[in-house]
Amino acid sequence: MLFNHNDLMLLNDQIEYIDTAIIPAIPANYSARLLDIADQYEMIQYVTLGAEQQFKGRLLVLPPVQILSDYDPTGLIDTQLKEYGFKNIVVVCPQTLPIDADNVHKVDIIPLASMDNEMKQEFIQDNVKSLMKFIITLWNK
Repeated sequence: MLFNHNDLMLLNDQIEYIDTAIIPAIPANYSARLLDIADQYEMIQYVTLGAEQQFKGRLLVLPPVQILSDYDPTGLIDTQLKEYGFKNIVVVCPQTLPIDADNVHKVDIIPLASMDNEMKQEFIQDNVKSLMKFIITLWNK
């Protein structure tokens, strides 16, 4: 499920089946390196949406969360989502983000703009498969 009106209307009735939420998280420092932020956001978006397509009806992808140098809201969001009824929360972030927890999955980031389509798709699919394995491992605990 995606974070939109139509999908969220179904969420209350199906929370026992839609038991996993994905929090895309990207570091944000707008005083420098805007292209790095864009590359990270793009890759995280491709990977989380790819996993959502494969696990349709089993997980919800939230809007991306921006991690500032002195503020990381993922813990608060995790708590709120568990109170709502989600059993599993997965934070998906770049390898460079210094977040460490059992529910954090880190994605390799490279600029996709300069890659040819075949290589780009292969790289994205490898990361989607890795995220899917991570989620399945959480489900099997």
